[in-house]
Amino acid sequence: MRAAVVGLGLIGGSAALGLRARGWDRDGRARELARSKGIDARESLEEALRDAEVVLLAVPTSEVPALLQRSASLAPGALLSDCASIKVPIARAAASLPEPVRFVGGHPMAGSGSLGLAGADPAIFQGRPWVLVPTARSDEASITRMTALVESLGAAPVVFEAAGHDAAMTRVSHLPHVVAAALAAAAVHADSGATRLAGPGLLDTTRLAEMAPSLLRELALADPPALAQAIDDVASELKAAAEALRRGDEAALDAFFRRGGEARKRIAPRASES
Repeated sequence: MRAAVVGLGLIGGSAALGLRARGWDRDGRARELARSKGIDARESLEEALRDAEVVLLAVPTSEVPALLQRSASLAPGALLSDCASIKVPIARAAASLPEPVRFVGGHPMAGSGSLGLAGADPAIFQGRPWVLVPTARSDEASITRMTALVESLGAAPVVFEAAGHDAAMTRVSHLPHVVAAALAAAAVHADSGATRLAGPGLLDTTRLAEMAPSLLRELALADPPALAQAIDDVASELKAAAEALRRGDEAALDAFFRRGGEARKRIAPRASES
């Protein structure tokens, strides 16, 4: 498949490398860096999308609707998809596309300790879920085609409807971003030495706090009431641990850590078995 990727950050750059796709980014510096990494980055969106059979939009959620309309105009015969982490507004936007255009929503659940295009590597998709979201402009053939593309990158396609995807993301994506920010801020309270002595545990669990505040805000505002409830649930767990510590209640602490360990096994069963 002749593929084009719009947006050459970590995800878009990694996909462009893995698909050997043409690419475009509105930032000229990103286009230059992409070329240095072996990506065929073009100077205009029109050039990048010319004759493309599949177009992957790897841009922030807020930019997807306008780019969908433009991409549908420039490449009406191409299958369109995106990588946004919020799907309900994207599915709504897709409904306004011209009838012949085909669009399947997407969300690769992949990342890296390296930020941006500098860390682009197709290996980040290996074995990771890639959510495919049918929309009003999806048909069986387009979903099959996107499944093949995702599998060619080593990812595992998972089909979700838009509302179910967004509800799940509140807990598995947006909540971890908030907790990572809170943990990073709490770790440096009272000159605790975290800036000099931090090891892999703190570095790994706070990595998400480094993301751009504008992106984190966009994710947090996807469903504020649901995220607020999830934060309350974390606060409740931490309050229980704090109270057990103040009481010196070893049994309660054991239960707290056991509950977390069992939950971790459900979240990452393969990691737990290794």
